[in-house]
This record gives sequence, C-alpha cells and structure tokens, in this order.
Amino acid sequence: MTTADLHALSGAYVLDAVDDIERAAFTRHLAECEACAAEVAEFREVAALLGELTEQPPPPALRSSVLAEVSRTRQAGPARPARPEVGRGTRAERWWRRATVATIAAAAVAVAGTWYAMDQRLDEQSRQVQALRADRDRIYAVMNARDVVMRGGNLPSGGRVAAAVSTEQQGGVAMLAGLDIPPNGEVYQMWLMAGKGKRVLSSALVIPPGLTGGTLLFDKWVPGADSIGITLEPPGGSESPTMAPLTTFELA
Repeated sequence: MTTADLHALSGAYVLDAVDDIERAAFTRHLAECEACAAEVAEFREVAALLGELTEQPPPPALRSSVLAEVSRTRQAGPARPARPEVGRGTRAERWWRRATVATIAAAAVAVAGTWYAMDQRLDEQSRQVQALRADRDRIYAVMNARDVVMRGGNLPSGGRVAAAVSTEQQGGVAMLAGLDIPPNGEVYQMWLMAGKGKRVLSSALVIPPGLTGGTLLFDKWVPGADSIGITLEPPGGSESPTMAPLTTFELA
C-alpha cells in the first residue's frame, strides 16, 4: 500500500470501513503523519455530529390501536326521533325510516373518514422515514469516499461551520455547531468558490432559519470548487452573494 493510498483512508478509518490490513497500516502511518492525524481528529468530530441525524419512525402499534379505538367508539349522530304510534306505511313512519338510514350512513362515513385520515398520516410518516434514510445513506457515502476532504471555519458572531465534500460523490455534508440566529429572518448561505479571487460558482446550501446546529446534506456540487464561503442573506437565500463572506475555508 502506497503513502498516497494511506493518505486517502482518513474518513474510512474513522468510520471503521477498512479491513484489518488497512487498519494496521494506517495506524502505523498516523504516528508519522501529522496531517492525517489532524484530519482523523476532525473526522471524529464530524462522526459525532452524524449521531444527531436520527430516524423517528411511527410507533408500530399506531395503526392497530387507532382501528381498535374506532371499533369501540360509538359514532354520534342525530337523536333518534320517537316512532309514532300510527299504522304501517304512514308518512310519519316513512320519515322515521329515512332518518334511521341517514343516521347509519353518517356513521359509516365517519368511520371511513377516520380510516382515510389515519392512512394518510401513516403514508406521510413513511415518506419522512424514507427521506431520512436516503439522506443518511448519502451522508455515509460522502464520508466514506476515497477523495473526501473536510475543512471548516468559525463565524465572527460565534459558532462553526464545517463541510466534508467529495468530487467522486458529487456532493457534501455540512456540519453546524453553536450558530447564532440571524435577525429579521435572515439566513446563512454556503457558496462554492474557486480561485484566489474566490469566484462564486454556485450556491451549495441555504441553512434553514433558526437552525443552530446539526448535519445537512448538499448535492449542488460544481467540479473545480476549491473553497466554501458563508454569507448572511435575506429570507429564502439569494441567487448570488449580497455581501462579502463572513468566513471562507479552503477545500484543497
């Protein structure tokens, strides 16, 4: 295994995605390479932040408990009118029969509506869980990529933003910690930049308002990007920066 190969194992080593031979070789390499030792320390901080991305599936018993409750609960309906003491087939008796049928129909509609609302809720929760799983898989793919690079910077107002990016995976992972909440609904926005003049290539991510920490995935990768800048933008973000970056950090 070459030294270049060992340098590329930082992310995989931290995530325990190496075999026994690679682990032993990289452990020896760490004792001699300050750059890889520093990168491993940073990746371990990132791995800790990944723990904040947790799935919250709906309780397994939700559907059965709701259906059981529906079967036990008497559906309320209009008060049953007193049956008149008249002969069969009178106008009053026909009205009474129609009222009874209407009450039963209303109860059936109420039960069907309860089932439909419950199914809609379960479907929405299922979609949310699937989206979380997809994001988690993409995050691990980026973090485990052979070409992953992780760098970060501090914001003047407090807090830190870091990013792990992979050209191979065409995306990156942003890690936030201790951010101040901007005033007037403004948001932090990450930009992909290139060159000594920090030319803006594209917006990478608009950080949701009110978010002060956590892990966010971004797939807006542009080949050639070698740095990331953070600006403060109007609500919803901007098509291009409206101010000089609050902080920038190199990805090379």
